[in-house]
Amino acid sequence: MISESLMNEAIVQQGLEYLENCLKEYIELIAEITQVPAPSNQEGPRVDFLKSKMESMGFPVVQVDEVGNVLGYFPGKDASRVIVSMAHMDTVFPMDTDLTVRREDNILAAPGVSDNSASVACMLLLGKIFLNHLPLPHPVALIANVGEEGLGDLRGARYFCEHVEDYDFEGFKLNPHKLVFLNIDGGMRHIVNQGVGSRRLRVEFKGQGGHSWGAFGNSSAIHGLGTAIAGIAQIQVPDDPKTTYNVGVIQGGHSVNSIAQTASMLLDMRSLSQERLSRLEKEVMAILDNAASETGTEYSMKVVGDRPTGSLSGQSGYIKGLLALGRELGHDLSLGAGSTDSNIPLSRGWPAVTMGFKESGDGHKTSEFLYIDSLVPGIKFALMCFASLLYDKF
Repeated sequence: MISESLMNEAIVQQGLEYLENCLKEYIELIAEITQVPAPSNQEGPRVDFLKSKMESMGFPVVQVDEVGNVLGYFPGKDASRVIVSMAHMDTVFPMDTDLTVRREDNILAAPGVSDNSASVACMLLLGKIFLNHLPLPHPVALIANVGEEGLGDLRGARYFCEHVEDYDFEGFKLNPHKLVFLNIDGGMRHIVNQGVGSRRLRVEFKGQGGHSWGAFGNSSAIHGLGTAIAGIAQIQVPDDPKTTYNVGVIQGGHSVNSIAQTASMLLDMRSLSQERLSRLEKEVMAILDNAASETGTEYSMKVVGDRPTGSLSGQSGYIKGLLALGRELGHDLSLGAGSTDSNIPLSRGWPAVTMGFKESGDGHKTSEFLYIDSLVPGIKFALMCFASLLYDKF
């Protein structure tokens, strides 16, 4: 059994002993991270906090890259495998959101407490364990990355993967062909091994505008936009591969008695298939053209999000190993698709999964919370997953 063979390793024995009594420290660390604001594309305060935290914890090499990713590097004896873990630091909440962490019985609650502050804290505590066993069997890079949420468009993960060979950790250079990703996000018992691709468009219609009485008959941007939305709503998409669309935001006009000169929408399109996603976008473009023609308007479009698809086979040794380890430790794991930092390495054919190591609820709501009693069992399982990679169990 994988777990039994790992129990002979000092990093596991000592790590599990430390984690058995880490709850107070874990909760305090989660609260510290959560209460530093970090909206996507405005992560600066949390970047500074996490850099300082990694340094104070004694991580051997700490760097901040061009986009704000905070990287902690741990040297290893054998660079034939380099383990990379990303846990995104950004949140969906505006800068002025009340981030006060509240504890009541088994609940820890605050905007962003689970998504993804608890994951960042999990990663940092694992780093503390790694510190006591240097050099590790294989090098490890722990990355608190920016721009995972919404219009962050996987900015941090994208930058890291596009610039892998540019990083220099005191003389050690990363080889993109040697990387294995175990990214931390989401809830327990799920392995995201398939990336949901997405295209997000901002579409703006323009019309002649004017007074609703005196200029009646002039073209209206809102009428153009509305016609387009009605057309999009009639698009038929397949259940397999699952493909979806959604107009999430509309804006336009400035008074009830004015013909709108401008109106805009944000459109989200998703699919498990890059080919189906491209077909959907072509259908949307035809509808936009027709709507503009029918209403005497014109439109412009800007791509504001582009997440590629990708997958890691359920028959791969990595996935089979994780599933087996989960069974041994009492975790009934399931495979699934998601839009996570793993999209980027998966799109490049690199082995990558995203896993969560706590139980939580109300994600992306100000009432977001996690269950305190899931933290220690979760981080113990996380340690076993990382140890399996460090000791080549899968």
